[in-house]
Amino acid sequence: MELLEAIKMRRSIRAFKPDPVPKEIILELIGVAARAPSGVNSQPWEFFIISGKTLNNVRQAYVEQYRAGIVPNPDVTIPKVGKLAPKLQGVYKERQILLAKQIYDVYGITKENTKALHEYNESMYRFFDAPAILVIVFDRMLSGGWPILDIGSVAQTTALGAQAFGLGTCIMRAIVDFPTELRKQVGIPDSKQIIVGIAIGYPDWNHPVNQLKTEREALEKIVTFREKYQVHSS
Repeated sequence: MELLEAIKMRRSIRAFKPDPVPKEIILELIGVAARAPSGVNSQPWEFFIISGKTLNNVRQAYVEQYRAGIVPNPDVTIPKVGKLAPKLQGVYKERQILLAKQIYDVYGITKENTKALHEYNESMYRFFDAPAILVIVFDRMLSGGWPILDIGSVAQTTALGAQAFGLGTCIMRAIVDFPTELRKQVGIPDSKQIIVGIAIGYPDWNHPVNQLKTEREALEKIVTFREKYQVHSS
C-alpha cells in the first residue's frame, strides 16, 4: 500500500473479527512504528500488548466501572468530563456532535432509545471486541508536553502501518479511562504514566460502522499562508 493511500484510507475501526493477531505480526508492526520521530530521539514510548484472558479481565472490569457510573479518570488531564466525553466548545464541539450523529445513525441510537446508547458505550469499554489492545505509556520522570506529542506520533505511525498487515485500529481514550483497574489487571507499574490505547485486529468490513467516513475541514479554514514578510529596520 502506498503511503499517501494509507493515510487517506485509514479510519477508526469499531468492529473487529474474532481472529487473533499473531504476536510476531504485532511485534513487527511496533518495530516499524518505533521509527516514528521523537524529541532529541528520546523515544519515550513503551508498549503493553494485551490479549486473551488478561484482555477479557480488563473488559469485564471496565464494563463494571461504567455500569457503576464511575467517572473516567485517565492519567492524562482532559477537560471536564461528563459521563464519558470531554466537554468541548465551539467548532470542536460541532465536530464531536457530527461524529456522534454518524455513529448514532449506524446503531439506531435516539433520545428515546437509551438502551442502544448504553449498549454502544459498553461495546466501547469492550474495545469493540478487538482481539488485542496496545497501551502506550512513558516514564513519569519525563515532564512537559513533548513526550505526549511523541506518543501521538508513534500511535499514528502504528495506525498507518497496521494497514500493511491487513489490520485495523482504533486509537482510544476509553482504553485508559480507568488506570487503576488497568494497572491492577495488566501489571503496569505506578512509575509509568498511561497515555493512550489502541484497539487492533482484523476489521469486520461487513459491519456498517466500518463504512463510516468522518468529515474533515476545508483547507481554507485551517491553513494560513504568509507569502510576504515585512522587514522592520532598527
